[in-house]
Amino acid sequence: MAGISGLKGLIIESFGAGNAPTHKWFLKEIKDFVLRGGITINITQCPKGSVMSDMYETGRRLFELGVISGGDMTTEAAVTRLMYLLANSNDPELIKRMF
Repeated sequence: MAGISGLKGLIIESFGAGNAPTHKWFLKEIKDFVLRGGITINITQCPKGSVMSDMYETGRRLFELGVISGGDMTTEAAVTRLMYLLANSNDPELIKRMF
């Protein structure tokens, strides 16, 4: 993500209840992006279910890095909400709370 200038938001479609790869390079990219003020949302790629950040270690790691749980939102809903919030605020903390 370091090579994508102007990127403000990212949506991760994770496995099951919010699990994602735990490769060091992946977690470092997410951490660096969040520290720069980037908003990262974690949603499940499953047609049913939701992200539960505290259920498994990999989901907890993302949450600890500052990734926001999208709960049971669809990809489309998460994209729409994030686009709206980014269009109306430059404050990452406000966006996180509003999401």
